[in-house]
Amino acid sequence: MTIEERIKEIEDEIKKTQKNKATEKHIGILKARISKLELEQESHKKSSGYGFSVPKSGDATVALVGYPNVGKSSILNALTNKKSTVGNFAFTTLNVIPGTLNYNGAQIQILDLPGIIDNAALGAGRGREIISTARNADLIVLVTDIEAKGLDRIINELYKSGIVLNKRKKDISLKKSNYGGLRIHKPKFVDISVDDIRDIAKEFKIVNGDIYIRENVDIDDLIDFFKGNIVYIRSIMVVNKVDMPHDENTLRNKIEKFGDYLEVSAATMYNIEKLKERIYKSLDFVRVYMRNKAGIVDYERPMILNSGSTVRDVCRKISREMLENFRYAIITGPSRKIEAKVGLDYRVNDEDVITIISKY
Repeated sequence: MTIEERIKEIEDEIKKTQKNKATEKHIGILKARISKLELEQESHKKSSGYGFSVPKSGDATVALVGYPNVGKSSILNALTNKKSTVGNFAFTTLNVIPGTLNYNGAQIQILDLPGIIDNAALGAGRGREIISTARNADLIVLVTDIEAKGLDRIINELYKSGIVLNKRKKDISLKKSNYGGLRIHKPKFVDISVDDIRDIAKEFKIVNGDIYIRENVDIDDLIDFFKGNIVYIRSIMVVNKVDMPHDENTLRNKIEKFGDYLEVSAATMYNIEKLKERIYKSLDFVRVYMRNKAGIVDYERPMILNSGSTVRDVCRKISREMLENFRYAIITGPSRKIEAKVGLDYRVNDEDVITIISKY
């Protein structure tokens, strides 16, 4: 049997298995075997030539991902005023087309990717190049239309290529050794037995070492960890072409199981401003304003940082010399009633006004 046939056989077995507490481990083992086969399949393919040559620019990169002909190019044009080719047939976009969305002082790179088709993870329709580019994005916008076809298959193609949407990496680590068996260190509240964890690890040929689990996890989390090629990317969902005739209840029934979504029309610009706002908020930016020696604050050009950034990150973004000569910073703004003198480890808040005081 080929690897594809073996994967298909295991997938069929999972479909036939009734899902309950008693079969949870069995299904987990089957999923682990699929993941191992997918890794084996990946290793058989050449690693060169994957990915479109698109340099990252701006404060973040957003990838538009979806089936062909759902209107990704039209959305790019609406968001950025970029003139991407638009047509009423599949595969209008044959390469990645970048544009820039300027919003709230942030410059956000938007990538219009060619449409994904079934078996994209195996290379169909340049799928591996498309997904390789999407792996480097800070946010994925899943684009569908009023037909809402194939969202589950697109999400599955992304997962097969190591992209997990809207989940964070769990606190699991492995210290390998060459002997002594596999020791499991986990809190009592983790509802997976030590034997089950060992069995799943064995599918990935991990039989010696120490596994440390520091928070509650499920079997899928363990499989993702053992696969080792996973990236965790935030995602939002957009339904395009809502200006065309459709039944709202039918659309809702098709798509609501995938989570929250935003209805838009790139043709009429309906909800495009809401989409810009949702993209901006999903990227979780922090804006800070710099005050110079003369006391003037540049409110027109905020510095864009990621949530959780510190004064140290502010200095690094200015220059290495600024960090080396740092003495202290003065913080004012909406988050503080009075100004405060802070050090490098102070976590900045949105719309903070910062004055950097140097040693020299």
